[in-house]
Amino acid sequence: MHHPTRREFLKLAAAGCAGAAALASSEIEAAPEPADKNRQPNILFLMTDQHRFDCLGCYGNSVIKTPNLDRIARDGIRFTSAYSSAPSCTPARAALLTGLNPWHHGQLG
Repeated sequence: MHHPTRREFLKLAAAGCAGAAALASSEIEAAPEPADKNRQPNILFLMTDQHRFDCLGCYGNSVIKTPNLDRIARDGIRFTSAYSSAPSCTPARAALLTGLNPWHHGQLG
């Protein structure tokens, strides 16, 4: 079995995060296109623990106040439909970070 070097892992993790963010949902709400199309994208990938979508104001929760995350969601892209590659946390997070399915990255539980 091939064990990737740290550099290979970091490349895979970066590619996996970018790919997962881009492909995790077929339904997204996008902000208007920026005026300068040559500008590099500003990507913020948030991964929280024990945090459902309905705990944010931008998804309709009026009790919990999340003004900063609501502003980020309003000014950027907000996912409205997503898919998890595994039902438990560790394999799903490893899939996000590597871009591989659980049976390929080896974290099965």
